[in-house]
Amino acid sequence: MKACVVGATGETGKRIVQELVLRDIPVRALVRNLEYAQEILPPAAELVVGDVLKPESISAAIADSTVVLCATGARPSFDPTSPYKVDYEGTKNLVDAAKQKGVEH
Repeated sequence: MKACVVGATGETGKRIVQELVLRDIPVRALVRNLEYAQEILPPAAELVVGDVLKPESISAAIADSTVVLCATGARPSFDPTSPYKVDYEGTKNLVDAAKQKGVEH
């Protein structure tokens, strides 16, 4: 098994990555901010820079993963469309990319 965690620098995503690493499960983390991810995620996690709102960046993160875990979520902002973009469009982009790559789960 190889896991891809999307939203890996959030509170939930960070805990998922940590638990996968503790269980010796190879993990690739899709992150928007590489420097921040390097500070908070275990060194064993492979970091890939991308964004669920940029479908072309998702494929590289998923690559050869057999499992994709989605821990994304819109954060409060002045953009009233942010929750729709991240929680709907971003998740749809992620599911489409996972289907295209033939991810099992």
